[in-house]
Amino acid sequence: MTPRKTILSCVLLLLMTMPVSAQWLKGQAVTYGDFGYVHSVTSSMSHVYFATSSGIICYDRIGMGWEQPLTGADGMFDEIATRIWVDRFDDKLCASTDMGFYEYNKLFDRWYPISELPQIDQSDRHLSAPDFLLPEFNANYMGEGRFVDTEGRSYTTTDIVDDNAGYLWIGTWGFGAAKARTSSGLMNFLPYGLLQSRVNVIFPDDSVLWVSGATMSAWRTGLTAFNPEKNVFFHVESGVHRGFPDEDVNCLEGDQQNLYVGTPRGMYVLDRSTWFAKGPVDRRRGLLDDNVLSMCRLGDSLFVGTASGLSMIGLTTDSVYQIRTNTFLDQYIYDLEAAGDDLWIAASTGAYRLSLKTGKLHQFQDPDLVLFSRVFDIEFFDNQVWFSSDGGVVSLDLETGETEPYREASSRIDARALAVNQWAVAFASDDGMTMVFFDREKPYSREFTTSDGLPSDQVFSLLFDEEYIWIGTDRGLTRFLWDNPDRVD
Repeated sequence: MTPRKTILSCVLLLLMTMPVSAQWLKGQAVTYGDFGYVHSVTSSMSHVYFATSSGIICYDRIGMGWEQPLTGADGMFDEIATRIWVDRFDDKLCASTDMGFYEYNKLFDRWYPISELPQIDQSDRHLSAPDFLLPEFNANYMGEGRFVDTEGRSYTTTDIVDDNAGYLWIGTWGFGAAKARTSSGLMNFLPYGLLQSRVNVIFPDDSVLWVSGATMSAWRTGLTAFNPEKNVFFHVESGVHRGFPDEDVNCLEGDQQNLYVGTPRGMYVLDRSTWFAKGPVDRRRGLLDDNVLSMCRLGDSLFVGTASGLSMIGLTTDSVYQIRTNTFLDQYIYDLEAAGDDLWIAASTGAYRLSLKTGKLHQFQDPDLVLFSRVFDIEFFDNQVWFSSDGGVVSLDLETGETEPYREASSRIDARALAVNQWAVAFASDDGMTMVFFDREKPYSREFTTSDGLPSDQVFSLLFDEEYIWIGTDRGLTRFLWDNPDRVD
């Protein structure tokens, strides 16, 4: 055998023995996290890069807007870049982590480890904190890189770069990226990313996704509005004003005037014109429990599922009514979905259908007993209703009454996200997300994990968006290309 054939045979053998999920596919996943904590800043002639605790983000100086973050790149998973460098023309982008140096390859969207930092022709200069900055936001600059806002919160700059073109590019610890004019010191924030990393709920609202979840150890908390098409973010902070405390967000609902926020301390009403909050609507106001887990708006009525049963709020009268207290007493109401004149209820004892015309309540039990106890999520598509439980997922054809079980046990506590479209159903698994595809002779199951680009195996929310699926985890919101033509299952 010739040397050339020998080398070719070795390469083919290596490719055959590599696992399919050994590398993330380019463009398959990108994660939006809490980018508020900046370690390092660097700039080229056309871009500014910020290395944050949740990944590297990139600002287009010419277009004056954010590009997609570099959180979908393979090769540096679970490592934080604490220092970054870029050359004048973006040909070389390098990062330093606790594990060593890496260099980014744009063609393959991948980080490669390097033994030492190469020579980089940079055009920027790193500066110490200036004596004078004039924030065009609600804060005062105290000097030495320290700010104090109107709420008494203090935060500092972490890195400042002079691009030699009239601007300072500033990283802060807590409020993310900012820029200031070198001539006047006028400074503005460049908001990007989530207020908090854990995503319990994804609420589609026209062209915007409202995202929120558990506060955990987040310094800034509340609601994040994300427009994926324009790649812009808007924040409604909690804990800043007395009317909207920094509580976990369990669920969201909305209409043209208000956004309804379900928390463990009741339901708050945010006025869309001012973002001022009213509430809470809680046990003292007539709810069965303060812990609001689910909501569903039907006309002038808002059905509210709590940790102790089901209530309804008349939005025009502010009256609160109890629904079937004998059946749902002390039950967790995990999800509520409306279909026509029926309200479907996911509860700790199973799935129920309430006819809003007749008032009759029926419990649904699948013949395969997959829904043997808790039902966490209900979703509709076409003429089918889907349920998720500890034991797996079940579909029900509303015309024929036929059911189809998809068994996959889960040990998760009080949550199992579910999403469905015409091609597939997706649901949370113990190691990430499982998808069942219908576009074959027999349904085909495939589990997606951190090896495929998910930032975590803890999945709390799911939402299909054409060829993408939005995945909420404890480490951010991921846009995942589930219909990737380059993937081999």
